[in-house]
Amino acid sequence: MMGRYRPQILLVEDDDHLAEALQEGLEDHDYRVQRAGDGTAALAALAATSFDLVLSDVQMRPMDGYVLLKSLEGRLESPPVLMMTAWGTINEAVRALQNGAVDYLVKPFTMDVLLEKIRRHARRARRAESGPIAESAAMQTTLEMARRVAVTDATVLLTGESGVGKEVLARYLHRQSKRQGGPFIAVNCAAIPDTLLEATLFGHEKGAFTGASQASAGKFEQAQGVTLLLDEVTEMPLALQAKLLRALQEREMERVGGKQTIALDIRVIATSNRDLQAAVAAGQFRADLYYRLQVFPIRIPPLRERQADILPLAEHLLAQHCQQMGLPPKRLDAAASRTLWAYPWPGNVRELENALQRAAILAMTEEIQAPDLGIAVAEGVADRPLPDLEGLSCEKAPGAVMDACLPLDDLRAHHEREAIVLALAQSQGSRTLAAQFLGISPRTLRHKLQRFREAGYALG
Repeated sequence: MMGRYRPQILLVEDDDHLAEALQEGLEDHDYRVQRAGDGTAALAALAATSFDLVLSDVQMRPMDGYVLLKSLEGRLESPPVLMMTAWGTINEAVRALQNGAVDYLVKPFTMDVLLEKIRRHARRARRAESGPIAESAAMQTTLEMARRVAVTDATVLLTGESGVGKEVLARYLHRQSKRQGGPFIAVNCAAIPDTLLEATLFGHEKGAFTGASQASAGKFEQAQGVTLLLDEVTEMPLALQAKLLRALQEREMERVGGKQTIALDIRVIATSNRDLQAAVAAGQFRADLYYRLQVFPIRIPPLRERQADILPLAEHLLAQHCQQMGLPPKRLDAAASRTLWAYPWPGNVRELENALQRAAILAMTEEIQAPDLGIAVAEGVADRPLPDLEGLSCEKAPGAVMDACLPLDDLRAHHEREAIVLALAQSQGSRTLAAQFLGISPRTLRHKLQRFREAGYALG
């Protein structure tokens, strides 16, 4: 019988009765669980086995959850850590998040709440491990811009629809930067309650609020010398945006309740899936912060605009999931490939990944067929040949499919036009900045634009 994907959870809990109940509940929902009685045992387990997520209690002896988090700090391959605490105070929650936990649970909690958090964070971590795949001209231009800015410390703003891979590109920027030797610190501004976000980001001094029994560094201080990702930055409350603006502008900050100014040496990457200009116009986002984050904007195109990436991405994700699930390698048959190619992917790469994981589980043979994907396309699409298998006329070929039927000179010009259009869009019409993106002089760009205009293409 075909086995389900069973992610591996490391459960760190010294209460045997609770640990047993949690293990049974998680195993009933197809998770594999390995138990450790404290932080020391957890570190030994992590050294021997790869886990999708660590679920850890706070109060344990001899090594508690905070010391475990500290021990994992800076390890590039460490799984995300979800903390459990019996103390439902702001101080405990802030301390867990500041020390590197991706989220926290206050005991008692329901299994549904636990499962939702595990699904969110374990899956998120797996997606982010892969680098960008760029076969399309649009994505190649995006990746080239990322490579150019990666070697600097310029603030980067990554925008795009949900599921396009903003965190994947952010991690790529970190790996290509001079700060790559240190950890990548990520904060999801949308996932942390407003009451906790300031202390999580900027830390706090002893006595700053009720329950703050000791001083604690925030994410900005933890990111000294490395990269800080502010994921979904547009979800940050307006009151906190002013403090973020000062940190970015002056490269210094103060902890909550503190008076000492702390100098910052960090590289900031921010992401958003919203229309930032509309958010500014609606009074939901500060205009001055918007312009501060706009130092180097990169828009990641949705999957429907980079059709040439679909099948390479599908092959990569399918191989990845088969390996993670302990399944034999699988391949897509021709009809499945045509279905993937034709589908518009409103959920982008995240939706593609989910479809392939489901198909890998459902397929009864080593070949995945179109019905295994669970997606609907227009009737007859799966029976049509792929454009690059049986050439289409160029007049009828959509987007990246034209690659298969253009002569070499026309193909080169086609990709050049695509790259120029994307560079102009990224630079918001600035030809000087677009030329920098493309690695050519403004004069060369003017000549190319003139040549394309004479050929009947109005590019800008």
